[in-house]
Parts: sequence; C-alpha cells; structure tokens
Amino acid sequence: MNLGTLGNVLLGMASISVVASIVAYAVGSKEGEAARRAGHLLTFGALGFSTLAVLLIVSSFMSENFTLQYVAFNRPTVTGPWAWVYRLSAIWAGREGSLLFWQWLIAIFAAFLAGKFLKNDSKLGATGLGIVNFVQLFFLAALFIKQNNPFAVTPLEYIDPTTGALLITAAMNPLLQTWAMALHPPTLFVGYAGLTVPFAFALAALITGDTSKQWIVLSDRITVFSWLMLGIGIGLGSVWAYYELAFGGYWAWDPVENASLLPWLTGVGLLHSMTVYRRRDAFKVWAFMLAAVTFVFVLLGTFITRSGIVQSVHAFQEDPLSFWLFLLMMIGSLAAMAIMVGTRWKSITSESDGFERIVSKEGSYYFNNVIMLISAVLIAYMTLAPAFPSWMPLGGQSIKPPAYDALARPLGIFYIMVMTFCPILAWGGGDWKKLWDRGRMPIVMGTAIAAVFVALLALVMLPFYSPDSSTPTWWHLFVAILGVVTAGYAIALPLWLFYDGARTRAAATGTTFGSALGWLFLKARTQSGGYFTHLGMGIILLGLVGSTMFVRTHPATMPQEVGASYTAEGYTFSYVGLEQTEENVVNGRGDTVYTLLLAVTKDGRSLGTVDPQMRFPSQLAQDNSSMQHVTIMHEPFRDVFVAFAGLDQANNANLTIKFFPMQSWVWAGFIVTILGSAVASWPKKQAA
Repeated sequence: MNLGTLGNVLLGMASISVVASIVAYAVGSKEGEAARRAGHLLTFGALGFSTLAVLLIVSSFMSENFTLQYVAFNRPTVTGPWAWVYRLSAIWAGREGSLLFWQWLIAIFAAFLAGKFLKNDSKLGATGLGIVNFVQLFFLAALFIKQNNPFAVTPLEYIDPTTGALLITAAMNPLLQTWAMALHPPTLFVGYAGLTVPFAFALAALITGDTSKQWIVLSDRITVFSWLMLGIGIGLGSVWAYYELAFGGYWAWDPVENASLLPWLTGVGLLHSMTVYRRRDAFKVWAFMLAAVTFVFVLLGTFITRSGIVQSVHAFQEDPLSFWLFLLMMIGSLAAMAIMVGTRWKSITSESDGFERIVSKEGSYYFNNVIMLISAVLIAYMTLAPAFPSWMPLGGQSIKPPAYDALARPLGIFYIMVMTFCPILAWGGGDWKKLWDRGRMPIVMGTAIAAVFVALLALVMLPFYSPDSSTPTWWHLFVAILGVVTAGYAIALPLWLFYDGARTRAAATGTTFGSALGWLFLKARTQSGGYFTHLGMGIILLGLVGSTMFVRTHPATMPQEVGASYTAEGYTFSYVGLEQTEENVVNGRGDTVYTLLLAVTKDGRSLGTVDPQMRFPSQLAQDNSSMQHVTIMHEPFRDVFVAFAGLDQANNANLTIKFFPMQSWVWAGFIVTILGSAVASWPKKQAA
C-alpha cells in the first residue's frame, strides 16, 4: 500500500468514525447514556485516524519523501538547524494541507469535549458534540475532492527514478518561510476550529429545548480561547506583513485578511452577549444569532480562499466543488439557527432583553453588538463586491484600502468610546450623580492623558503628515485628534479601575495595597483580564493613529560610492557597500542574496548600520522573481523602515525609506490585549 492509498484509507476511517458518532449521539438523545458514551469513544477514534493522517504528511516532509504531490509542491527550501520548523509548517502552507490541519483541529476540540462528557454525562453536551462532528464531516468530505486531497500521488515524471530527486522547481513560497508565518496560520486555524463549538452548543440548546445558561457554561472558555487565538493569528499576520513585505504596512484590507477579521469582530459581540446571558438571563437572541454569524464568517474565510470568487494573493486556485460545498455549509448553518430561534422564540425572549436607559451597561453591550455586527457585514459586503453583479451597489468593483479606512476609522473610534465607559456603567442605569461619582476620577485622569497624547500628535505625528487628495485635511486631523483623545480615556479608565479596586479591597480586608492588587490579578481574572484587554485596545488605537495616518515615504536613489548619502527627516543614510552571498544551497543551487549596507546618523550621532536585502530564491530563478528583506530601526516614538529594491540601469541603489510614528505602541498594545484575553480565559477551578 503506497502513502497515497494509506492516507485516503485513514481519512475514510475517520469519516466512518464521525458518521457513527453522529448516529450514536442521535440515538443517545432518546436511548440514554450508553449510546452517548459510544459516541464519545467514536469521537476519540476519529481523532486517532485524523492524527495518523497528519503524521503521515509531517513524516513525509521531515524525511523529504516526495511520494505525495502535496509534499513535492510545498517543500521548504530553508536549510540549517531551523529547517525542521518550516518542514513542519509546510502542512498548512497549501490548500490541501491547511484543510486537513483544520479538520484535525476540529477533531481535537471534539475529543477534548468528549473526554469531559465521559466523566460528566450531558445530553446537551452530546447533542452539541454531534453537531461539531457534523461540521467535521463536511471538512472530511472536502478532503476527498480532487483539488483538496493531500494524498494525491506525485506523477512519476516529476521524480528521478534513479536518485528519487525532484525534477521540478516548485516549492513553498519563500515569503512563507519566516518565523511569523510558521505561527500565523496555525493560530488562525485554532481560532477558526474552536469557534465551531459555541455555534454547535447554541444550536444544541435550541434543539433540546434547554435554553438555560448551561450551553454558555459548557462553551464559554473555549469561545474566549478561540477568539484569543484568532486575535493572536491576526496580530502575527500583521507582524509578518510589516517585517517581510517591502511596501511597509500590515497588508490590511486584502480579501483573505478581511475574512479572518470578520469572525473576530462578531466574536467580540458574541462574548459580551454570552456574559449578559450568563449573568442577567438576557441578550439570548443576540447570543444565539451571533454564534451562528461568527461561525458563518469563519466558513466565509475558507470560502473566499478556495472558491476563487474574489482575487487575492493569499487565495488558492478556483475550485467549483469547494465553492458549492462551503456555500451550502454557510447557508445551512445560518438557516438552521434562524429556524430554531424562531421555533423557540417565546422561551428565549423576555422583558430583560431590553433596556430602559441608553446610559447603562445593557445599553453599552447593545451598542457593542450593533457596531461589531454592522462593521463585519459592511466589510464582508465590500470584500465580496467584485463578485456581485453590476446592478448591486458597488457590484463588480474592487474596493481600495482608502474606502475601508474611511469606514473603519470613525467606527473604530466610536466603538472604543463605548468600550471605554462600559465598566463604570451600572446594570439598569442609575442616577447621574452615582455615574458622576464613579466616573469623575477616570475622566480627570483621561483628560490629563489625552492632553499628553494631543501634544504627541502635534510633536511626533504631525511632522510626518502627507496630505492626501482623497481626504480633506481638516477631516483627517479631526479624526486623528478624536482618536488620540479617545485613546487617552481608554487607557485611563482601566488604570483607575485597577487602582480603585485594589484600594477598596485593601481597606475592606485590612491587607496592603500590593496584596489587594495581586488578588485582583490572580483571583478576579475575568475582571482584571477585561481591564487589561481594554487597556491594550487604547494603546493600539494611539499607535494606529500615528502609524497609519501620519506615514512619510521617501523613494531614494543612491550611487554605489563610499560616502554617498541621502538625508530624510533628519536621518542621514550613507553608502558603505553591497555584498553578494548565497544561502540555502541544495544540490549546488541556492538563493542569491544582495545586502546593502548603510550607516545611519542623526544630528551627528551614529545610530548604527542597516542592511536591507534583495533575495533571488533558487526555485524562482527561472522568472527572475525576487524578495525584499527590510531593515527596521525601532525608536520609542517612530520606526524607520528601509527597503532595498535593487539597482537601476545606472547601477544606483534604489531605496524606499518610510517613517512610522508610534509603531511600537501598536505591538505593545497587541501584547497587552493578548495577555488580558489570556488572563480572562484562564480556567477556574470548579467547585465539587
């Protein structure tokens, strides 16, 4: 039996196990615990067969066995001690492997839950697991489509019969052979796979008629964890684009990148709705529908990537069967939830779903949901607009980044305003005096911090402003000022809440301020994690205002003469030399790398040397394709970005020098946000 046949047999066994588990769960809903237990054991079996299939691909990459076509066409070319990392990451580098990896992750989540329910039997849990496995079955079915099958055998004419060496130059895209891309896709896929769980358990609650908070209790930690991993994946993708792509930026608003943002946005609304559902027995319809919408947006990501409906540098070749399969999954999921919500409408609606005062915690959660949902729907529509008929608004048009920015900036700032003041609002509202008592000091602190940020805007960001004909200057500056002021209050409020909470607890318990603050961090993790997340969002907002609204670009040409220089924004870049080396040599062939060395000074003070590179990967040499590796100088209030674009006809070096004010604040805020989300999602010990 060859590797291709073995792999397909393993996928077949996984499919049989999944189908049998679904039948067992269906029987168990009426017959009892024994059938449900059988479903759990079959779920373990599906994971076992899927794991063996994944290991078969991994071992082929590690041993450089090119029997499988997927391995032959996605092999990494990096050599050295870290080559194994890229051989491992190759499993999610292409369409076939990424689908297998996604299915395997769903199987892991299913088996994790099955293990919990083996110890604590739950009819609701078993029904939810049946739905998770139904989704898993769709992914297994997709893997048997010819274009998606990772176990197709490499044609004999592609392999030397004597040496076993490949006779083709195809390999993993060199841009993917970086540390960030070794981490970015799997974290996204973990988030995608995990967001199947809240959808499945929400639908199970409606099917079984158990619309209590039990489905929230069973799925909320996985939901927070999955949303957290999705956020990490989006952040790592931004890091990759900023450091690896020579244009400078986050690769924002590419269709496939938009697809990963959509479930993150509606996931924010889902998490808040689940909180209100659990604590106040309200926002039930919001929770059910956002669980479905978030899952549909997860599917939309793979639909965009694999259907060919929208053009993107990240998209795979068009596949009509995948188009219809994932379209059916999206329509079916949304329709099933809508039908069940309609069926259970009386049991999931109540007077507590509304709110009497806009200025209340319920009001802020409502606006949170509306903003996130509207933003996601608008971005999805704009992303898919090129595929729509011309008679529809924007139909047939490719939407450019400035249009997305015009939407995202005011909406994002308004959202963070709502998010900022939510923690000091009371359930049901309250009189203005109590609200003022709670908000007086945060407002004073926020005003002081906002004043500092406005000064930063004037002194650090404004000097790098480049007027854009598409946006009036007054509006650009108004949005920027509004953004930094909002960031000031967004940062001040969680800092005050930490201080006030620790001070109050210290006075009540007779402990020290430090002990009380430690208790907040370690014991009240949901609360303190939320504060950290809000703090990180404020820091990110400040960084985004500077690094996206006040970027200055200098295209430069420099003679290859020692002493030749170019001055930009007070920085002087002086030519030192141009080096040529060869890396990743395999079978006498390697990547040709040109490194430009530039000495950098500012105000007569040496800042060191930058070394941007131009790389010609060996497997792309036939069409003269190249890559640029940029060098970035990090400073507290700006990044200096230098890219080398090769030599012109006169043998001069072509450079792109960019200045990104406040860029390091984006990364710092991202880290704080992730830490906060991690703290909030950390499991609590359950009482016996």
